[in-house]
Amino acid sequence: MPTKKRSLRNSLSMRSAKARRKAQSHRTLRWIGGRAAATLLVGAALSVGGVTEAFQGVHFLVLKDLDTVKVLQQQGTHSKVVAKLGDDFAGNSLFKLSRTLPDSLVTQRIRLFDEAWIPEAPAATEETANVQPNDVFHREMQRINVAIRKQFFANAVPFGDIIHAKAQKYDVDPALVAAVVETESRFRTNARSQVGARGLMQLMPKTGRWLGASNLYNADQNVDAGAKYLKYLNRRFDGNLTKTIAAYNAGEGNVRRYNGVPPFRETRSYVKKVMSRYEKRKQELKKFDDQHGAALAGDDAVLTLR
Repeated sequence: MPTKKRSLRNSLSMRSAKARRKAQSHRTLRWIGGRAAATLLVGAALSVGGVTEAFQGVHFLVLKDLDTVKVLQQQGTHSKVVAKLGDDFAGNSLFKLSRTLPDSLVTQRIRLFDEAWIPEAPAATEETANVQPNDVFHREMQRINVAIRKQFFANAVPFGDIIHAKAQKYDVDPALVAAVVETESRFRTNARSQVGARGLMQLMPKTGRWLGASNLYNADQNVDAGAKYLKYLNRRFDGNLTKTIAAYNAGEGNVRRYNGVPPFRETRSYVKKVMSRYEKRKQELKKFDDQHGAALAGDDAVLTLR
């Protein structure tokens, strides 16, 4: 009986070794590597036509965005999604493994923050034109209002000139950006958290790179990336400010999971602090605006256009 068991084990071992040698002798497998080949075969198996198409004119694009990792099968002018994974361990592993494959078979693209997610201003209609006049007088008043706000942030808020400029760039309330900066770092450019978040708006290096910032200790780059991220989150949550602030702290996934502010003590405290500082800054701005508006009206109520 023991002899039969040894004979069976020896037979299985020989077959296994033979299969490995056969695989290693295959020129394609040697070229792209075992794990990479496995990744390609998985993607190909999910496609219509099976594994062999992977080497017959079918190209795969692995597309990574903030939420998902998708595998697209491309053949000529036609393309379709053949696999979709979440932005988790499995998705990130697939994306990393795909980088080991030749570009002729598989290419990668990171599409995280581009112009597509920045909403365009709606086209002016007759109704909106009546609500928001666009004559010389109102344009000048708008210019003065922007100048007053810019002066307030430059004088009353550390890094206020940068905060105002980046907020205008991404159409975010500068008072909100200032509140986030104050809560995250207390306006310290060299701030670094225990988990590695950096700079004024405490962004992780990976997030910073996605947002176009190479040096998060640089105030201009950091605030640009942070304001862009706030804009992105605000759009993702349909303008819901509370969810936007919560997602900045706890992550978009957690806010969606709990459909609101997650039950994390840190996040709940964070939202309260940001909202309190945001309201306080808006009140300060209103007071500043009223004072300077009165000063303008006091000069015989004459407005000089230029």
